[in-house]
Amino acid sequence: MKKNIYIILFIILGLTTFNSCSSSYLDEESYGATVAVFDTEEGSEALVHLLYTKVNNLYGGTFTFGYLSENGTDIWMRGQNSGGSNLADYKGLDAYDENVTWFWNHCYKAVWNTNLFLETIPNVHYEDENKKNRRRAEVLTIQSLFLWLITETWGDTYLPMTTDVSEGLAAKRSTRKEFYDKIIANLEEAVSIFPPDRSNEQGRIDQSVAKAFLSRMYLYNEDWDKAIATSTDVINNYNYELAPSWNNLWDETSRNKEFIWTTEFSSDESFGGGSSIWWQACAMFIDRFAGVKTELNWTGYGGCQMLPDKFYFSLFDKEADLRWKQGHQWVWLYNDPEDDTSAFPDMTTLYKDTALYLYIGTFTSEQRNYMKTRYTAFDLTDMFDEKGSPKDRFTFVGVTKFDDQTRPNAMSGLSSRDYPVIRLGEMYLIRAEANIRKASPDLNAAAADINTLRERVTATGYESRMKVEPSEMNLDFILDERGRELSAEFQRWFDLKRTGKLEERVKAHNPDAAPYIKEYHTVRPIPQTQFDGMPDPSTLGQNAGY
Repeated sequence: MKKNIYIILFIILGLTTFNSCSSSYLDEESYGATVAVFDTEEGSEALVHLLYTKVNNLYGGTFTFGYLSENGTDIWMRGQNSGGSNLADYKGLDAYDENVTWFWNHCYKAVWNTNLFLETIPNVHYEDENKKNRRRAEVLTIQSLFLWLITETWGDTYLPMTTDVSEGLAAKRSTRKEFYDKIIANLEEAVSIFPPDRSNEQGRIDQSVAKAFLSRMYLYNEDWDKAIATSTDVINNYNYELAPSWNNLWDETSRNKEFIWTTEFSSDESFGGGSSIWWQACAMFIDRFAGVKTELNWTGYGGCQMLPDKFYFSLFDKEADLRWKQGHQWVWLYNDPEDDTSAFPDMTTLYKDTALYLYIGTFTSEQRNYMKTRYTAFDLTDMFDEKGSPKDRFTFVGVTKFDDQTRPNAMSGLSSRDYPVIRLGEMYLIRAEANIRKASPDLNAAAADINTLRERVTATGYESRMKVEPSEMNLDFILDERGRELSAEFQRWFDLKRTGKLEERVKAHNPDAAPYIKEYHTVRPIPQTQFDGMPDPSTLGQNAGY
């Protein structure tokens, strides 16, 4: 019986996740007679299960969220295979953009489903009333996540309060403040409902997750003291630990104690199963070069979706900061004797001699002459033009934090690695930023948090170069540090927007987007398909500039 309900709900809810061509998300979220299934515990459990899959679809399950949250910033540019060029460059971004349409429908469907759960759950009988209360708290947290994404993406827009179709068709605007009032009220209620103990189910939202996300929301709402207090609570009271090294943090074969809320990808149905794809996004495809091929335990299968720019490279002390050494790949060894390597007669020793090398610097003529018969090599002048735009968007230094060497084989796109929605390292960054930006800054406390966070990524002998001083603590430093620590973790665009730095930093560091970004790009266009499904589109109206 339980399996049948999951199948029914997958048909009802799951298919709606991927269809962005309808006139309105409401068209696909009207359940009719099938809503009776939610009057049972099994039905409610299945609905919660499907809400988790909607989170999975974002964090690891799609490239689209990465286009919206990382591309078009100061550290990322589009790769050759990117399907989000309008979002990356802001050129031609309008209400017909397919990625924006998908994201709008996905977020609003998720909120509609959370409202459905919250409206029906009071009358559902659960064998365990505590379980029922926990599920309510989980859904309040998930709803807050999607409301946050909506208002940060589209600004003052429609805030769904019920499942009433007439309300949805009118879709009247609410202010960003009204969104945050709702988001924070949800999370504070969820914290009060959850028991203090952590869940023993990986990926399941519990009190620590709700508090961690609440601390992020306090930061976005510029409630500095509450952001400090809540992040401190999470750091001190829930037995999370910073991973001892960068390699340990991103080891796909084991769990760590730093991840607070993760999306779970596996053949198990606990939180949606399925396959993650984001691991491909930040890696180049190497097989076109002589003597080197993709293989497990060596290199990822590159999807070439986005690539780091020259400013990103400048953020790292490449000798001292292990986030550079352990988090990026710029050299590949000879591992394919079947390739024609006649142009490189000195490329001879399997898994020892270099076959491909990317250099963050400029080769001398002597160096180029030395490498000519040994391996393929590119320096910055080979990879970027004078303005800093990539010459070849297939060839770039890869970010390896999401590599997955547990896939069935080297060329398989199937991946079950999990992704952090929020982790302990972010709590230190939140607390440091709040201490910098509050009315009476505590720069000593901010520097202490950054130094704590850096301990596990400092190369031996370089402690003095990695240690920061209180005098260095300011907003630009925090944005740079968040770029080093949280790159590709679906936050960069939102970070730049919330700090008022998006246009400034993109114009300074992203030559692809600099000519096109305008002030109004701090919000995205509302999809035309939304207006097509409304009796009176003026009740919502398009965002300025689009």
